[in-house]
Amino acid sequence: MTAAPGSDPADDRADARAAARLARPARRLVNHPWLLVAAILSTWVGCSLAYAALEDKGPVESLWWGVVTGSTVGYGDSYPASTAGRAVAVVLIVAMLVLVPIAIGHVIAGLVHDRDQFSHDEQVALAETIESLHDRVELLQHLLVDSLADAHGEEWLRERLGEHRHGAVPDDVTAADDVDDRMLRLFRAERP
Repeated sequence: MTAAPGSDPADDRADARAAARLARPARRLVNHPWLLVAAILSTWVGCSLAYAALEDKGPVESLWWGVVTGSTVGYGDSYPASTAGRAVAVVLIVAMLVLVPIAIGHVIAGLVHDRDQFSHDEQVALAETIESLHDRVELLQHLLVDSLADAHGEEWLRERLGEHRHGAVPDDVTAADDVDDRMLRLFRAERP
């Protein structure tokens, strides 16, 4: 991210750190389903009780209002008449529009099971296998280079490697050619 002309880079870094500090609790809330459920319930109950106090309603009626308003159904049978009550309704609606879909996502993710998904142990085994294969390919590459240097000489090998590095490809090689086919053609052309 580039700084605006005339802005202080230290201020930009401080702003980025402040934004990261604010994002941590949100990330924690989103990634912990029980904490998310607690936030939803406390917002619903808190806003319902605030509505009851501000609008002079009973607890059952205010909880009903919280369910209807928070789910954005809005039957119209109960609504805030004061500005403060409307502010509480806005907080409840926005919180539920943000938090409930995230909670639903957690539920759906728990229900969906991919039988082809690798377990942690399988992922570790795959990573170790890939690392082992990489080491073997590297060893084979060194053996091939040594073998080619022994068979054709260092100068021949430097020329071929130079052609490869600079992208020089013979005219008869197409994009569909396999690397093995190209190597076979190269070695066949060099044999006496």
